[in-house]
Amino acid sequence: MRADIQALRGFAVLVVLFYHANIGFTHGGFLGVDVFFVISGFLITGLIRDGIQVGKFNLWTFYVRRAKRLLPAAYATFLGAALLAPFFLASSEMRDFQRQLVGALTFTANFSLLRQSGYFEGASELKPLLHIWSLAIEEQYYFLLPITLYLLPRRFWKIATMAVIVASLAFCWLLAQKNAAAAFYLLPTRAWELGIGSYGALISVRNGSPPKWLKLAFWPALIGLLVLPFVPEFGRHPGLNALAICVATLVIILRRHPALQTSRLVGMMGKFGDISYSLYLVHWPLFAFLNNAWLGEAGNEHPPLAWRAGVLLLSIALAVILNRTIEKPLRFMPLTNPMKIFAASLTASLAVLLLSRGAAFATAPTRNYEELRRSNHGLSEKCAFTANFEPIAECRTSDEPEIMVWGDSYAMHLLGGIASPAMNAGGVVQATRNTCGPMLGVAPVSEDHNSAYDINWARSCVAFNDSVLAYLQKNSSIKIVVLSSLLSQYLDGTQYQLLVRKDAGQPYLLEDAQQVAAIKGLKATIDAVRAAGKKIVIIAPPPQSGLDIGRCTERLQRGLPILGAMNGCQINQASYEQARKSVLGILYAVSAAANVDIIRFDPFLCHSGGCDTSIDGIAIYRDTGHLSIQGSVAIAGKMQLVELIRSQAR
Repeated sequence: MRADIQALRGFAVLVVLFYHANIGFTHGGFLGVDVFFVISGFLITGLIRDGIQVGKFNLWTFYVRRAKRLLPAAYATFLGAALLAPFFLASSEMRDFQRQLVGALTFTANFSLLRQSGYFEGASELKPLLHIWSLAIEEQYYFLLPITLYLLPRRFWKIATMAVIVASLAFCWLLAQKNAAAAFYLLPTRAWELGIGSYGALISVRNGSPPKWLKLAFWPALIGLLVLPFVPEFGRHPGLNALAICVATLVIILRRHPALQTSRLVGMMGKFGDISYSLYLVHWPLFAFLNNAWLGEAGNEHPPLAWRAGVLLLSIALAVILNRTIEKPLRFMPLTNPMKIFAASLTASLAVLLLSRGAAFATAPTRNYEELRRSNHGLSEKCAFTANFEPIAECRTSDEPEIMVWGDSYAMHLLGGIASPAMNAGGVVQATRNTCGPMLGVAPVSEDHNSAYDINWARSCVAFNDSVLAYLQKNSSIKIVVLSSLLSQYLDGTQYQLLVRKDAGQPYLLEDAQQVAAIKGLKATIDAVRAAGKKIVIIAPPPQSGLDIGRCTERLQRGLPILGAMNGCQINQASYEQARKSVLGILYAVSAAANVDIIRFDPFLCHSGGCDTSIDGIAIYRDTGHLSIQGSVAIAGKMQLVELIRSQAR
């Protein structure tokens, strides 16, 4: 039990804990997981190496020991989360939790979470077993590593490990350009971090003075380790920041500096290292349950600091209990019968799963809230285009549609009402793409390097809008084009830049998100549509203030705990108008500059300082701003939306 490694564990778990508690100074606290990966690779490879070298390594015994070390505390956490989940999670979150639990029990949590990372999927902070992705990656690595080292001649160990590091790192960089979520969650793109630890175990020398380069690298490595979790991330993750902290961690481990063996501060940090596994397990479900109960408006998205600090302290207390009552006693229990341990693990897995399903069934609501909050893609999920537009059969209600709805997801959610038979729209075609507003030559680029909305995506968004215009120019049946978009992605300079198409010699420029470029892009679309002989109208996004109305509505009706939301999940009109001030401003500006009418939901929903979120008992919203499938039909009927479109298009 090395004091320096225990201190590294303690430091890693604390920065993760503060990051998840949204304590502002730990901007890069997620790097604590990368530190854990290096430590795990180093220690496990060392155990396997020593066992093989003395001729006492046994694969079956190794796996059983890993199970005895990891599973009891994990199963206790899973069981606790499963029993609490029905009292904190709404239906969609509960459905996701059941899938997360299956992934956790089968060591495939990273795959389960990857499937829950789409545009319309639930927010990550609401998933109680989100953090188990890292344990799944470690367990998958633990399965492959001993087999590889056992079968591979020792003279190839180092070169094979280095080859894995280089190949994994290269694959991580390549995949991150196309699918950042996959690069984050999958073993092939994270193996290089564990591999760095493994390589360190294969080159470490226990006796003798460390080489000069290691002595020189120690202090810069220590400074890097202590600083990186507290500075904003740079580039994609995992990327340069992860590589830097992984190398720094390995240098510190290999150096075995005497100051880290005897320091009182290191000893105190080592106390957290002793409970780091239990603390990592228990802290996130608690934060996730709090996040599920909290429903705040824009500017008040997170629970108060006092609540977060309370959960942080509760996490530490529960971790101490879990460590002393389950993790440590069972970890050091004699390994008498491996088959019994294997059978007990399997039985525990089934028991946790059955108890979870039983608790969910016993508390299941009689109303189908999942249908209320189902993703609203419009005519079909296929109409959330990811490449250029095509008028496929699923995305039109007639071979000769009269109306086109063009925009992002805030155009998608209109289709349920516009295309309903009662509206008699005369045929509708849907041309929509998530986050891609109907603005020619302009597209948003996320400032978040891990976002899918990078420059390549922005170029494809511009191309998508070009393809929609090309279709309009050669289609004679379409008479009216409806434009709709959230618009804020074009105006929020703190989260987005704009990719703007210029002349042929300099085709694209990145600019700060601003009203001028957004207005130009929207006006260019209006002018081009009119030049094609079509009338046009814009539908503004419905009232919203940052409150997740769909989740709030369900929690209110089911009696689940609600913190932060006021007035029975109604939208405060003043908060809405303040939060959407820039969007409303650009709509007024475009209306005046292009002589186009703006259809707003406000006159039909807002009165007496508040905006309704239901009509005749039908919930209008599925989340913070998208209309539910039934809500789209209800509000369209109330305001006679198609008649408004026909009368105001010009």
